[in-house]
Amino acid sequence: PMKEFADAQPKLIGLVFPLIGKRIFPTIPFEEAFFLPMAREFRAELKMPLILLGGINKVETIENALGDEGFDLVAMGRALLRNPNLINELSERSRTEGNCIHCNRCMPSIYSGTRCVVDAPDPIVAHPLSAR
Repeated sequence: PMKEFADAQPKLIGLVFPLIGKRIFPTIPFEEAFFLPMAREFRAELKMPLILLGGINKVETIENALGDEGFDLVAMGRALLRNPNLINELSERSRTEGNCIHCNRCMPSIYSGTRCVVDAPDPIVAHPLSAR
């Protein structure tokens, strides 16, 4: 979402953002539990509570993390922006995965109330320094 990122920046940064944005934010396809391989290394070495985060979107991933993988908790982010009731729905088994489309368009909304802009397309407010 390069245009959205550029629009949310102070004016000068917004002008150059299209030139540097793809280097800073390369397009990387979504992968469920993308930090799991690295987190396994930590889990193997640490004898303390550990939370798995990064692309947690499916009940199967949660159950595996809390079970066989040995994590104490999982953290969810963008999946809950799209559906704040997702935890209840996963618990009730009325759904088995979130419906986040992993477009990253929520990221530029941090200055105007982080949200899923797919469901709440209110204008994204520019960075507070934009007015300076």
